Amino acid sequence: MKPNFLVKPTLILLALAVSFISCKNNNNVPDNNDNTEQEKPKPTKPPRQTISYKYAKTLEEEFVNTRYKAIKKVLNVDDTREFWFDLEELKKYIAYVEYEADRLGYENLGIRIYNGAYPDDKKFPDPGLSTVFLVPTGDEKPKSKGGILTFSIPLSPESNNITEIQSYNYGQAGRPPKKM
Repeated sequence: MKPNFLVKPTLILLALAVSFISCKNNNNVPDNNDNTEQEKPKPTKPPRQTISYKYAKTLEEEFVNTRYKAIKKVLNVDDTREFWFDLEELKKYIAYVEYEADRLGYENLGIRIYNGAYPDDKKFPDPGLSTVFLVPTGDEKPKSKGGILTFSIPLSPESNNITEIQSYNYGQAGRPPKKM
């Protein structure tokens, strides 16, 4: 027969062991602090607005033949016509826009892309050359007045620029431009 003084410590050790094992990190659950393996994208259908690479190439060729040649002739410069943005940075910008727009009371969010040109001054990254920049857009959320909910019916899919949120620039410009 076992002495009683061993039963209590054995039960305590057994309970601690079970607690320790149950708290062990499950390998099937991703650890947010573990940067060794990023989560793979989930399969998804492409948005309605996607176009084929062939059609995109047709659009780019039309731009070169009708606008780029005119820009080159008038400005006498091999201006850029394609821009690259890091996908992770774009995701961060979109998350920033979503957060700030919600905080400021905007809905129906979008991004408007503008063509621009840097002034011909050495203090700018690409003096005299083209750029594009992204501006967040949205509509102010309806506000209730004295218990009555007011709303507006959007007449067009174009929202207003949200001037309180910073725009996005400084992608990599192709110099010389890359053909599709």
